Amino acid sequence: FFNDTATTEIYTLSLHDALPIYEHGIDTIINVGASLRGVRETVTLMERYPFVYGAIGVHPDEVGDLDEEKIAWMRKHREKEKTVDVGEKGMDYNWDKESQEIQKKWFVRQMDLAKEMSLPIIVHSRNAAKDTMDLMKAERADYLRGVIHCYSYSLEHAKEYMNMGYYLG
Repeated sequence: FFNDTATTEIYTLSLHDALPIYEHGIDTIINVGASLRGVRETVTLMERYPFVYGAIGVHPDEVGDLDEEKIAWMRKHREKEKTVDVGEKGMDYNWDKESQEIQKKWFVRQMDLAKEMSLPIIVHSRNAAKDTMDLMKAERADYLRGVIHCYSYSLEHAKEYMNMGYYLG
């Protein structure tokens, strides 16, 4: 599955669809899980296809389903060799589907997992520039690496993220 969280459309990746990609020189696909369902689908794809790797995390709009048991389950899957990233996590105040406090709590917990596993992170931040930056600094996310995807904030914030070692997407 290709999970495009910006449009919330899910595209099925079948063996029929994936082999031509693989045969045309694209030898690696990183599938980003952004919900618990997406994580399960990502794990299935990683197990099924040798060229599919995974980023395992829960988008801020989906964190209301998280608890410590599910974090432990995600940790187990993050230990898999083909898990290459902890994503997509962060803060999204545009829709406020989940409360800001709940989003902060699970953003921090997912950064903690990335630190434990020494994995890079994919950070989602929408209409939450200050809180995202403040939390990342407070949690010493400068010890992590990764990408701030779909970046749309100020040049000043961009420079701060790049000084912390992050890429902007």
